[in-house]
Amino acid sequence: MEKKYILNVGLNDKDTKIQKIDSIEAYKIVENTLLNNGLSGYTIYQGKGLYKHDNGDITQENTLIIEILFASDDIINKIIKILKQVLNQESILKQVQEITISFE
Repeated sequence: MEKKYILNVGLNDKDTKIQKIDSIEAYKIVENTLLNNGLSGYTIYQGKGLYKHDNGDITQENTLIIEILFASDDIINKIIKILKQVLNQESILKQVQEITISFE
């Protein structure tokens, strides 16, 4: 069994609650972060999300969804830490699934 990580990265700034970094620029930041940390299998796509901040504010936002294969928990946690800082995020949703992979 392999692990599949799914990261949901909202694009609204945690302080202003509005999107300050253009979606295309955020995509480039995410992709460079993934590449610079040696990932060899991922897919990125855009979605829309809703998030409730720690202070209770609810915000809707553009979201980047990143599915990652062939990575370790340590690398994923490092990537999350980097993206939280660079994109000024309160949090990033991380899902971990046990899956079977085969290339046919």
